[in-house]
Amino acid sequence: MPTKLSILIVDDEFGLADMLREMLRESGYEVTLAINGKLALEILREGRVDLVLTDMMMPVMDGAELATAMRNDDTHRATPIIMMTSLPTARSQTDRLFDAVLRKPFTPDLLLETMAGCLAGRMESQ
Repeated sequence: MPTKLSILIVDDEFGLADMLREMLRESGYEVTLAINGKLALEILREGRVDLVLTDMMMPVMDGAELATAMRNDDTHRATPIIMMTSLPTARSQTDRLFDAVLRKPFTPDLLLETMAGCLAGRMESQ
């Protein structure tokens, strides 16, 4: 039996994070929440995460700082990261840290489709 894929949602907007967690659990994912990038790094050190879904603007450590830390860590360098942002245009230098960028608001279908594209190779290796 295949292991459920593990998603880490990093967002300080509790309502959105809870809604995403429930939607992804109903879609068959194992989901963990963190309210900022620093806490996300602690969770990443504790175990396997197949994909990170992060907000851009958060206190303590933002999405770009989290992605930079992950890309500089051999253990998490290849973990897909999807940035969620309400910024009208993301900075192109930070965009390349992410596997995909979703502009808020986005539909659940677009999120699931984007995640499936980022996870395609990871499912086969399970």
